[in-house]
Amino acid sequence: MAESIKSENLYTALRSRILNGDLQPGQSLRLRALAAELGSSATPVREALNRLQAESFVTTEANKGFRVAIVTLEELQDLEAARSVIETQLLISSIDNGNRDWEANLVGAHYRLSTCDVPNSFSQFEAIDIWDIAHTEFHMALIAGASSKWLLNFAQQLHAQLHRYRRHIILRIDHLTRVAQENSDKSLGNLSREALGIDAHTALMEAALARDKVKAEALMLDHVRLAKDAFLKLAKASGIAGFDTAA
Repeated sequence: MAESIKSENLYTALRSRILNGDLQPGQSLRLRALAAELGSSATPVREALNRLQAESFVTTEANKGFRVAIVTLEELQDLEAARSVIETQLLISSIDNGNRDWEANLVGAHYRLSTCDVPNSFSQFEAIDIWDIAHTEFHMALIAGASSKWLLNFAQQLHAQLHRYRRHIILRIDHLTRVAQENSDKSLGNLSREALGIDAHTALMEAALARDKVKAEALMLDHVRLAKDAFLKLAKASGIAGFDTAA
């Protein structure tokens, strides 16, 4: 039991460090070094890394050991495409099945998101974290009334992967500051505000509460498309490794 608890704690700690960017994409994960750093033996660390590999946060190669999964333009596009399909279906199911508790939780999540500043090139790390948590909570609240547990689980996994991409892109403050300064037409900033700002989320909430499935579906598809376009443009304009190929 003690070993099981230790492995679970190590898994949680390593997953958090990957999601928050403390362990960078492509970084080598050496068992002995991690075990020493985390005050553990190698076996529970290996078990934790195997779980993270199953969730696509970690990769492994013969004779090379574990590495943090890299981030690529192709995978970001794939994640957003999967999100578009799954989250839209879950939203429609939520509208069909959501009760008053679902409505109340959605309104509460929207309020919390509305109090957060939209991330930009000059945001502090803490402000970005607060927004990202509130943003994920809003989208999970939006689809929480859906009937499919499996699809909800897939949606949570997608948001976790996209969180890692957002951290990798937004937290590159040095790159994004330069991009903001050099981008004279302000299109990057405008696109980010349109994709991440509260107005789009308010429209989604209102359509869901009105049980307007046609409007909600159209808004969700447009919202995911805008978010994808914003992050792809920011990533490529910033010159971040892995995103320098035209979409």
